[in-house]
Amino acid sequence: MIYYIILFISFYIAVSTVTVYGILDRWFWPWIALLVFINVFMLCVAAHLIYCAVLSVFVDKKKPILHQNRYYYHLLVQTAFLIIRTLRVKISVSGKELVPENGNFLLVCNHIHWLDPAVPLLLFKKRHIAFVSKKETHSYPVAGSFLHQAACLPIDRENDREALKTINKAAQFITDGVCSIGIYPEGWVSRDGTLQDFRHGAFRIAKKAGCPVVVSHITGTDKVFVPFWKKRKINFEIKGVIPSEFVQAHKTIEISDLAREIMEK
Repeated sequence: MIYYIILFISFYIAVSTVTVYGILDRWFWPWIALLVFINVFMLCVAAHLIYCAVLSVFVDKKKPILHQNRYYYHLLVQTAFLIIRTLRVKISVSGKELVPENGNFLLVCNHIHWLDPAVPLLLFKKRHIAFVSKKETHSYPVAGSFLHQAACLPIDRENDREALKTINKAAQFITDGVCSIGIYPEGWVSRDGTLQDFRHGAFRIAKKAGCPVVVSHITGTDKVFVPFWKKRKINFEIKGVIPSEFVQAHKTIEISDLAREIMEK
């Protein structure tokens, strides 16, 4: 919605400018209109980011999150959409029909770029998905505040006791109907795109919540920041779903191994 509002404002002001100044009959009016459009668009995007920065000031990240703030969540989703569309990225999705229609789930995916979470945020916006991510991410200005309000959870990968608390809270969010949870079981961004070893402990979230595990795979996010004349495409594929019955009946390491097997297909 925010993207289309900015697009409309930019187009309207560009057309109004060339009309008011009576230059429609001159050969250079399309270039003036384009220049006005680009400048107004950039100003609107800057205004949106400033608004988000102001909102972040009122967030107390030390306060425990018990539910997802819908306003901040939807603003986060809209910002992700604004980034994707501004970069002129096309998202290709397959297998979405495999996702359970009812109830929350654990989404697992490979990790190749910091932009990866933006894609499932857009695809599953009605499922109010939140992510478990490294604690350093939550210390970022503005972004950390929005992640906190959107019920995203920081995990300390160097402290097993604190990591277990995060896992338990993520499982509680699923069982309480707060949101679905997304994780990157590799634990790190893969610089070369190859699938790294899974951290089996991440699947304790599904085990404790007794929820299905949606296994996905993403490509293309590591190539979106290229010169504007090059095509940008992100492929997001739902590879399969591990049913809750299997999750409840098997060990964490077995769930992890099956998820990896499905992801590698």
